[in-house]
Amino acid sequence: MSSSTTSNANTLPTNSTTKSSVVNSKSQTTDSWKNNSLRSSKESTTDKDNTKSSEQYPLTNEWTFYHDKYVANATPEEYEENLKSVATVNTVQSFWSVYNNIIGPDQLQFRSSLHFMKSGIRPVWEDPHNENGGAWSFRVNKSESKIVWRELLMLLIGEQFEDVVSKDDDIFGLSVSTRFNADIFTIWNKNAGAHENSKIMDKLQELLLQENIKLQSPYYKVHKEHAAFKKQDTNGKD
Repeated sequence: MSSSTTSNANTLPTNSTTKSSVVNSKSQTTDSWKNNSLRSSKESTTDKDNTKSSEQYPLTNEWTFYHDKYVANATPEEYEENLKSVATVNTVQSFWSVYNNIIGPDQLQFRSSLHFMKSGIRPVWEDPHNENGGAWSFRVNKSESKIVWRELLMLLIGEQFEDVVSKDDDIFGLSVSTRFNADIFTIWNKNAGAHENSKIMDKLQELLLQENIKLQSPYYKVHKEHAAFKKQDTNGKD
């Protein structure tokens, strides 16, 4: 699942930390931000327009992009070795600069993945933050993945899930993994026991129907229920 793209790090802002070369050589257009909100408009603008202002709009949380390449029958240890952080963002401007220059789901190699997680939380089931959580998963047509990826990222950085999860729960991140005819999206949450009280999927379906996109085969799974879940103790022993 390695990427064939090349680095364009010179376009990234100083308040984003680039840690990998999973970037595009060409900038893409994005929606503009108005009134310091996290709503997208119908007017597109380049990443230069998004970052030219000296005023920086901080995000509520700091987030990190990750990329992992597919290795057949990989052990949990091998998976972690192939998981690479790409960039960390903490402002609206740094988010768009990184988003515009890294690959999207439409450019991923087969079975490779992109992740967007709250900083300090790795997209690994056994991460101490994740071990008591789970994830919602669903599929979308490959032609729709780019739109879904963008819309979900904006929901995350805009903290738009706060009103649809329990008070004792939190959304930790998002993943997308490529397949032949459809891509799999995963939304990670903190507390598996609270997922039944969540309206996450209702909110997503309502949003994506505006783009004529339907969620396919949605389901929720607790991380510890995965056969490959392998929790280690504090001494690093099984």
